[in-house]
Amino acid sequence: MLKHILLLLVTSACSLSVFAQNRARFSDIRPGMLDGEIEQRALKIANQRAVDLRCPEDYTKAVIISRKWVHELDKDGFATGRTIHVELYARTEDGKCGMTDFMFRQKHLGEGEYSRKLYFVSMGDMFTVDCEE
Repeated sequence: MLKHILLLLVTSACSLSVFAQNRARFSDIRPGMLDGEIEQRALKIANQRAVDLRCPEDYTKAVIISRKWVHELDKDGFATGRTIHVELYARTEDGKCGMTDFMFRQKHLGEGEYSRKLYFVSMGDMFTVDCEE
């Protein structure tokens, strides 16, 4: 009997999470940091990557979801760079919309200074969201 109740609870929880994902909206994402210049660079890099890989996405919106930069250190504890997570919104050729997490990096220049140039590090899975203008 307990197994049946647990199965029912798990099934209910799964169906609720699927419903919640289908109702996702990019505009509901709250930024961790505000930096329009970095968001624009992230869009440019993501769109160039899509072209290079012949992917049908067109990225049009970006929101930095990191609250602060994560510093990268070498084995001796010296800074080598810093990373940030940015959520990007895209429209596909078939008219669907999605969002995905990208991670970008800036190189450490020394004396606490970092390059303004962003480098692509990684990309997460694309999740379908409601299309927005």
